[in-house]
Amino acid sequence: MKHKISRREWTAVIALLLLAFALRTIDLTHVPPGLHNDEVADAEITETVVGGRIAIFFPENIGNEGLYYYFAAPFMRFVGNSIFALRLPPAFLSLISACLIWALARRLFGPIAALTALAGFTITFWPVAFGRILLHVVMEVPLAALSAYAFWRAREARGRRALGLFALSGLCVGLAIDAYTAARILPFIFVVFGVYVLIARRSEWQRWWRGIAIGLVAAFLAALPLFVVLAQNPAEDQLGFFDIDRPFTELKKGNLQPVIKTSLNTLGMFAFVGDPLPYYDVPNRPVFEPIGAALLLAGLLIALWRWRKPEYAFVFIWFFVSLVPGMLSQPAPNYTRTIGVQVVAFTLPGLAITELLRRSRSKIVYAGLALLFAGNLVWTAHDYFVVWPSIGTVRFWHQAGLKAVADRLQNDPDTSPVVVCVPDHLIDENQAWWYPAREHMHVLLRRPDISLRYNNCVDSMVFINGPARYAFPDAANMDALQAFAPNVALQAAGLDYEVLPDRLGVIVRADANGADRLSRWLNRRIGEAEAFFSTVTYAPEAGGQIAQWPIDFANKAEFLGYTLSTASPKRGSAFDLVTYWRVKDTLPSRLSQFTHVLNANGDIVTQVDRLMLTSASLQPGDIFAQVHHVELPGNVKAGKYALSIGLYTQADNTRLPIIQDGQPRGDRLFLKPIEITK
Repeated sequence: MKHKISRREWTAVIALLLLAFALRTIDLTHVPPGLHNDEVADAEITETVVGGRIAIFFPENIGNEGLYYYFAAPFMRFVGNSIFALRLPPAFLSLISACLIWALARRLFGPIAALTALAGFTITFWPVAFGRILLHVVMEVPLAALSAYAFWRAREARGRRALGLFALSGLCVGLAIDAYTAARILPFIFVVFGVYVLIARRSEWQRWWRGIAIGLVAAFLAALPLFVVLAQNPAEDQLGFFDIDRPFTELKKGNLQPVIKTSLNTLGMFAFVGDPLPYYDVPNRPVFEPIGAALLLAGLLIALWRWRKPEYAFVFIWFFVSLVPGMLSQPAPNYTRTIGVQVVAFTLPGLAITELLRRSRSKIVYAGLALLFAGNLVWTAHDYFVVWPSIGTVRFWHQAGLKAVADRLQNDPDTSPVVVCVPDHLIDENQAWWYPAREHMHVLLRRPDISLRYNNCVDSMVFINGPARYAFPDAANMDALQAFAPNVALQAAGLDYEVLPDRLGVIVRADANGADRLSRWLNRRIGEAEAFFSTVTYAPEAGGQIAQWPIDFANKAEFLGYTLSTASPKRGSAFDLVTYWRVKDTLPSRLSQFTHVLNANGDIVTQVDRLMLTSASLQPGDIFAQVHHVELPGNVKAGKYALSIGLYTQADNTRLPIIQDGQPRGDRLFLKPIEITK
């Protein structure tokens, strides 16, 4: 369907694209309010591509198709490695998608449907959110839209031009598969449409099927290298991670119930339910408000009523088939795995509006449509820029506190080191999915002149020798620091503090005088620990003699002393062991500390393995403390029990050897025995 583009239409298109650009770039560095784990993964992969890495599939973060990163790499290379530069590629891809969706809808159904599709894509929360977040999945939409557009351009072409356009359509499908897993459903859209042609347009089947075959071959060739890589490394394509594919797995077993549930939820996401996850949307917020949902339903009914016309059948088929990845996975609905439906989802309401305006062009109708547009624009802007970033779960998943700390440090002329307090999942580098805090800050903070350390200050703490800052992301005020073990030291030293905007954290500052007060307090505590528990011996296998302070572990760290909450705990109770250490040299990564309670035979009665700090981030001269909360079994016999400690690397469970006068003295220390009572 061809229509000459009028000046009024061009004005509307340009205005909508400018609005789309504004919605996708305003305050881009602060909304989303931080970096989601997937954004960190995509940022780091992009950085490796800038550094020269070439791959078809990247196994990081449960596996990622590689095409997006080659598009994003020039932005990072020339604009800079910043959040703004990292989120520009999705914004550009979203604008390209808007143009292609408008062009496709206009070719199929005319200017009214096209302007409706462009307006919907411009202001609806879903495409706005995905046009602002660093996520490789966003590349599926422009490639899928270009595939559909080339396919319908080929219908009107002849000869080699038609064949070339069909090949381009298939190439885009293959490239979309190279960009995101859910795009693997796209070839089936064209196959189902081919079946439709055999049924409803039999006289045209040869021409259609010739083009579909050319497109499928092109798609196969474009995606073949990816599938070869995955066939050679099947474990990298982690479709079962977090049990995402359970509905599909159950379907293969003959159990329809999970798929029925996820399918109903997926279909209902346009009107009744929304994505339950807070990553990229207000949880459970549907795509459309009631009027928009009604227009979508009306558009689907119109497409079904006119099913004999191939363009209507095509968008109808695209709508439902593109939702299949969401129907076969959980949780549902899911706005990521169903992103391909955006190609036609905003065109379908355009069919209803086209029919409405065909029947009536009164001022009341135009006023109603203008009001509907304005209402949706306000709804999206308010929910995205005000409601969504203020939700607690959104702040949690996007590490808003870390972002607030990074923003403050970025603009602070102070270059003193910073100790950042973060929870276990941002320290523990054994996590299969979480990216540790140091990798978040690598993207968030572009200050190579600031040295950072990381610990979970609930039961561990790093003390820097000299002026420093101690950051507590997500702490609303100083009262919130009462939950953290080092607060006693910081309060005793009388250090200054600053509450970050929006109560997203606290930074405690130790200038030269404050650092001196903190050092004196810490030295008193360590001195008390050495004096009170001076009897520390080497292990029996290393001679068992009294150890000489400070005790050297592999020339990497020195053991300075310890304290016990009680030396006579009751069975079934618990006690706290606090150990103090000084860093001598760069520590190995993923360092941990063990505490063993041993019976007379040397058997372990109970143990704790924990050192909640990013060991590789520490520098020589730093002092760190670790609290081990040791729980005793209720059936342990009363009597004396040995207490043994040591350090080891989690990667290979290798203990750090103890060195005295250049000679090895085993790999564990024995502290003063405890007396367990009834």
